[in-house]
Amino acid sequence: AEGSKGPLVAEVSIQRVRESREGQPGQELWLIIRRLEGGKLKYYLSNAPQDMEAEELKRALLMRWPIEQCFEDGKKYLGMDHYEHRSWNGWHRHMLYVFLAMLFLLRLRLKFKKKLQL
Repeated sequence: AEGSKGPLVAEVSIQRVRESREGQPGQELWLIIRRLEGGKLKYYLSNAPQDMEAEELKRALLMRWPIEQCFEDGKKYLGMDHYEHRSWNGWHRHMLYVFLAMLFLLRLRLKFKKKLQL
């Protein structure tokens, strides 16, 4: 996956664990430990099914940055966080327009990127 400063490089370990609440056994979860380039550790818990492939879990984990970047861009450039609606429909209408604008800009970006590569 790509980050803002280039490719994301990390070691990842995935293990099934059982949560414990007040000393009682809980459900089985995936524990994902990621060591970043600087040695910093990040921990994640997932309730994904037991038969899920480890590679699929890794892929989902690496999608976190692009999704966060998408929301940040929506807030910064398209006013995703500038709504003052008092109704459920009003909020959803606002989000729909923001997402349509994001899709339009993405398609423009991809179109011009292809033209520049020629």
